[in-house]
Amino acid sequence: MNEVEVYRDVMVPMRDGVRLAADVYLPTGAGQLPAVLVRTAYDKSAPVTDGTGEYVRIARAGFAVVVQDKRGRFASEGEYRVLRDDATGPHRDGADTVEWVAAQPWCDGNVGMFGYSYLGETVLGAAQAAPPHLRAGAPAQPATDEFVDRAFVGGVLVTNIGFWASLPMVAEDLVAKLPADRQEKARAELDAYRAGLPESTAAMPLTEQPFVRLFPHAWGDVLAHRDDPDFFAESRFARPEAEQVKVPLLHIGSWLDHFPANTVRQYCLTRDHADPAVRDAQRLVMGPWGHGGFTRDEFGSVFPGSAVDYAGMNIEWLDRWLRGDSLTRWDHPVVLYVMGADRWRTERSWPVPGAAARTLALTADGALRQGDPSPGTWSFTYDPADPYRGGRLQDVGAVDLTALHEGDNLLRFETPALDADLEITGVPEAVLHLSTTATDADWHVELHAVGPDGTAMFVNEGAARARYRRSRTAPEPVEPGAVEEYVVGLRPMSVVIPAGGRLRMVLTAGKYPAFERNPQSFTDPGTALESDLQKADHTLHSGPGLSRLVLPVVDPARRGEWIDNPWPLAPGDAEAAPVERQAAELER
Repeated sequence: MNEVEVYRDVMVPMRDGVRLAADVYLPTGAGQLPAVLVRTAYDKSAPVTDGTGEYVRIARAGFAVVVQDKRGRFASEGEYRVLRDDATGPHRDGADTVEWVAAQPWCDGNVGMFGYSYLGETVLGAAQAAPPHLRAGAPAQPATDEFVDRAFVGGVLVTNIGFWASLPMVAEDLVAKLPADRQEKARAELDAYRAGLPESTAAMPLTEQPFVRLFPHAWGDVLAHRDDPDFFAESRFARPEAEQVKVPLLHIGSWLDHFPANTVRQYCLTRDHADPAVRDAQRLVMGPWGHGGFTRDEFGSVFPGSAVDYAGMNIEWLDRWLRGDSLTRWDHPVVLYVMGADRWRTERSWPVPGAAARTLALTADGALRQGDPSPGTWSFTYDPADPYRGGRLQDVGAVDLTALHEGDNLLRFETPALDADLEITGVPEAVLHLSTTATDADWHVELHAVGPDGTAMFVNEGAARARYRRSRTAPEPVEPGAVEEYVVGLRPMSVVIPAGGRLRMVLTAGKYPAFERNPQSFTDPGTALESDLQKADHTLHSGPGLSRLVLPVVDPARRGEWIDNPWPLAPGDAEAAPVERQAAELER
């Protein structure tokens, strides 16, 4: 099957009568085929790089491929709502489209889905809606769970959710859908927003940021509902949603991506709570890529052999479940890339069976060590008007930030030089006992793998907002001077620090402009002004049972099997352009 025909702007009716536009790729003269559905908010007809949009290649592998604009985006009708209209609420667009595809004369009734980021979220949405003809899916780096892992981390706003709206593949269509008399002003605000990057993502007041303020569903509604998880319920994937899943899912994520916690959590939920017939068919793959960077082996640091054939791995997964092909590699429930060791490994489950908790105390003299330390305190002053400017791991990659760690607006802790390799695979946790002169504060924790030569690799981060120490939905001010316990959950990770290296932990009270600035007072951060920012002194308390870092450390004797790259990049294939057809011809 070499020649592929593409039918543009085929209109697919939803249950409420709204029609969504799709491009359909069909191998010439192939008859009935299993179908692969991709649903996107980023223009179905736009070229996509890094193997994520190789629709012609997938069609040449013997599939009908349907690529659809989400409701209200580009050629589709209806009103657009961010991360909505897939699984719950008034619309079930993913499920409706699956069933439409299955009923077409060129489809044999078997439909699979794949996609990364927003497109991965649509796979999960359709899977929990459970249309009868969906057979399998491969959600990669999905943008779900807004309340805990997209819009907010530990209750702290991630400012680039606004930046998302300014991206060319998003902004142009948002502006085009505004009334004509508002478009010129919107484009002027967009230019101002882009000109001020990256600082404009955290400009105060947040509610009045240029351009993004024009689109409440992408910005203002998030600010207005920061303590209301029910507002984000349509994007949530928890146990009730997992229980609705009736198909095998290949969960693809990465340690350096925006959403590794989503990917790992979704795998565990479906493995434990999906329809019993498919629980054992759930699979997890975790690499060291950036967002969408599956075909590259570098993101900050170089990770040899990590680049994969993303389209090929999806073809193989869908071949198995849509055509019944046998693939022995999928007998491994978990496949992960271990940074530092720079190798792929298989495991029987997640958390990996060979990991056990190891507690390192944070001492008043800046050490990370096992055992109970002497009581002591260590303080720093944080001024949100002169912030720590560390980037987010998923924005900067595994880079050396040592130069930022010499300031007086943070605390830095390190282990002694290691006498043996240390593998950390799992989800670490920092338990901090802190007092502050403020009535609110943010606690940002970073982990860095320091090599024997002194160079460091940024490998993990987490955050917690003080006002949410007792309840994420019922914030309360901090009593100045009171010692409180704060738990900072970090991201899933897998890294080996070699003998002679060290583990570094950094604690600070803000990361600008990656996160919103906390005024360090119990006020509304959304409406706070630069003039509201206050300096505060923060004190860490160490001693028996107090501040500590808990690590999932893998016993070398109990780890899984090292393997070669299971999806090496395919040789370059000069892919012929599809033959363009009219949508009406599809019905002939």
